[in-house]
Amino acid sequence: MKHRNVNNLIKSSLFLALAIVFQVVGKSFPGISQFFVGPAVNAVLILTAIICGGTYGVLVGSLTPLLAYLTGQLASALGPFIPFIITSNILFVLSFIILNKRGKYGKYLGIIIGSFIKYIFLSISASKLIPLFELNIPTKIINKLVITMGIPQLITALIGGFFALIIISILRKRKVFI
Repeated sequence: MKHRNVNNLIKSSLFLALAIVFQVVGKSFPGISQFFVGPAVNAVLILTAIICGGTYGVLVGSLTPLLAYLTGQLASALGPFIPFIITSNILFVLSFIILNKRGKYGKYLGIIIGSFIKYIFLSISASKLIPLFELNIPTKIINKLVITMGIPQLITALIGGFFALIIISILRKRKVFI
């Protein structure tokens, strides 16, 4: 049993490193950053949950925004928003985990419902909770945050989630992952 835990810890660490690489590459191309990094990181979250288990998926989802901030990939002004991003990643992964095993279409429902929950949470957080908590974020950044944390989050979560399912399907067909 310990061997499996160590194996999953190593795999999830590699997934976390891959997510950081995607963030670094995305920062190099600001014009396409959100629509490259978003789906890539969301795919990593779902892949981690499927391959390593839900706990590791939640852990990677919690660490990606924090490490993006610490490595300078996330703007310093967005520091106060990190807990909301972490929570949205956890909600995305948990929704997928819960629905994944529910019948033939559970994995698809998990991606769709998880994406909507993530989008709704981030949208409400940016538009309502940030002003309510009076976090020290400039108005100009809040206005941009409301747009960024809206529909683009739904789109990137859906794309990333379905891309992860395609990768898992390919891995299963090749008997790399059962």
